[in-house]
Amino acid sequence: MFKKISISGLRGFSQKSELILSIPNDKLGSGLTILVGPNNSGKSTIIEAFKALNSIKSYNKPSFTEGKRNKIANDRVEIILEDVNANNIILKTSSHGGSEIETIENDLIAKDVNIFVIKSRRTFEPYFIKNSWSRNDFFQNDTFESQRSANYNNFSYRLFNINKSPDEFNKVLSKVLNPLPNWTIDQSDNGNYYIKFNYDNHYHSSEGTGEGLLSIFTIIDALYDSKEGDIIVIDEPELSLHPSLQRKLSELLLEYSANRQIVISTHSPYFISWESLINGGSLARVIRKNKGTQINQIESNQIDSIRSLLGNLFNPHTLGTDAKEIFFLEDNLILVEGQEDVIYLKKIIELLNLNISANFFGWGIGGAGNLDKILDLLKKLGYEKISIILDKNMEEEIEKISKKYEEYQFQVIPTNDVRDKDATTEKPKVEGLIDKSGKNLKEQYIDDIKIIFEHVNNYNS
Repeated sequence: MFKKISISGLRGFSQKSELILSIPNDKLGSGLTILVGPNNSGKSTIIEAFKALNSIKSYNKPSFTEGKRNKIANDRVEIILEDVNANNIILKTSSHGGSEIETIENDLIAKDVNIFVIKSRRTFEPYFIKNSWSRNDFFQNDTFESQRSANYNNFSYRLFNINKSPDEFNKVLSKVLNPLPNWTIDQSDNGNYYIKFNYDNHYHSSEGTGEGLLSIFTIIDALYDSKEGDIIVIDEPELSLHPSLQRKLSELLLEYSANRQIVISTHSPYFISWESLINGGSLARVIRKNKGTQINQIESNQIDSIRSLLGNLFNPHTLGTDAKEIFFLEDNLILVEGQEDVIYLKKIIELLNLNISANFFGWGIGGAGNLDKILDLLKKLGYEKISIILDKNMEEEIEKISKKYEEYQFQVIPTNDVRDKDATTEKPKVEGLIDKSGKNLKEQYIDDIKIIFEHVNNYNS
């Protein structure tokens, strides 16, 4: 098993950054490492680094062209893969400079490193020639392209290998696609081969098949004959997939990562798994700053916070799908206590025709008591611009916690709630910014509200 990968000098990595890899422990998702972050942040570069490492043992050795080398890093690339016993293998550009590489094996041998990389561009020619590659053949021929390729044509060679005995492949495929498609490889009259699908005696070739189905085939191919000790790296597994298929594929990855190391880069909240994180998996947010690409990874403290948040039965939505979306936003976030705050503050913004340069976190943080946990999680993931808007009766809480998070902005609304609440046997009447119908904004608070959101915009600018 492998402990971490270190990258410096490759594309945006002007400084050395490390990605700690999850170690499987037989629990669902324990070996899953999830990469998130905005576009053009460096996630695909990490995928490239894995591919470069695997290409050491290919027939065509990798090289780092000028466009791949970071000038700030002295035009030199270095990638280090370390196992759990602190042995490592180093792939770096030659000491003489230029694109050629050197490999240093420090008790970790290239032939023992098996990394199956599935890139995001998984299209392949619908008609292909006959060739059959085993998993080992794939590793031997998995070359590191000088440019990011738009095709995945080597997959057809894997198809012929699958077709020799497709039962195991189809067994895994059926966990995502139900009913299981009836497929085979056929040959056209001009001699080319293609995938033929039979749907109730209606036939389709691979030329007319949706990209989502073919994408699932390539991912299942990477999983079905994998072994413990392999690393499987998948760039954007969600591409061209309906949300229901994303859920099923995510569940399959959780199953396989119980005893394998799987790394995924994703823009989909359906592939964020709290269960995986609690069981030993990991999540890293990749961002691009002035000093280059940075990897911000959560640790045990944040995992403990997630565990406690998931155990809050009164606010089960706190870490729901909407909250997961936060990992795919850029900076400038607004945290509020609960779902009513999100609903009515958005309504107030609309009523006042305000333009706000920030996004709300999910449906609130599930109460002010969760604020420290949420802020600690977001800070660890590299978020720099966060505005916290709480009720007036939370001023004492803000005074304490703002000292811990001085880089973030704290605001209070001029009332003890966002909406009027009638008195109950347990609680007195509460005045809000809006009447209890939720429709009418009180004029006396308009100026205060405008000032709050003016501060938010100025802070985020």
